[in-house]
Amino acid sequence: MIMYQYRVTKYDPALRDENGRYTREEWISFSQVGELVPFEEYARVEMAYIDTALAFLRENKVGELRVKGLENSKEPSASFIEGKQLTLGELEPAFRSVLREELWCRFESRSAYVHFGWDYYMYVGVSSECPSARGIAKKLGLFVEDFKSPHTERSTPKPGLFQRGIIRA
Repeated sequence: MIMYQYRVTKYDPALRDENGRYTREEWISFSQVGELVPFEEYARVEMAYIDTALAFLRENKVGELRVKGLENSKEPSASFIEGKQLTLGELEPAFRSVLREELWCRFESRSAYVHFGWDYYMYVGVSSECPSARGIAKKLGLFVEDFKSPHTERSTPKPGLFQRGIIRA
């Protein structure tokens, strides 16, 4: 099966240097809410990521994704466990938990994935190009680039290494 793979971010690709590094100072973490970004702006961007991820899944008729590689060192514990299938309705709060750094995991099925990386990078893999979802991302202020996820099972760091700053996508 052909898989279209994308990196979805709030970062304008035109502001990357020749090595692909983003050159503008930006907030990169939920921990910066109130310090570098007002909660209202953070919530808008967070919802843009969630709506975009769900748009890609809907356009590909993906109804659920499985939790893989769950890391949950903070309390309270997640409302789901390793290997659990989450429906689209369950994915919204799960995505929010990952974006807010409460836990980390990959969301995958045989035909799709959604991975969240450090510094507000999201990776989506689907079986079609998704022009509608790409349009939704653009309308919400996000940028979609062709890009393979660095968080595939083979390339994901060992559990316990999920800390901001270790890997920068």
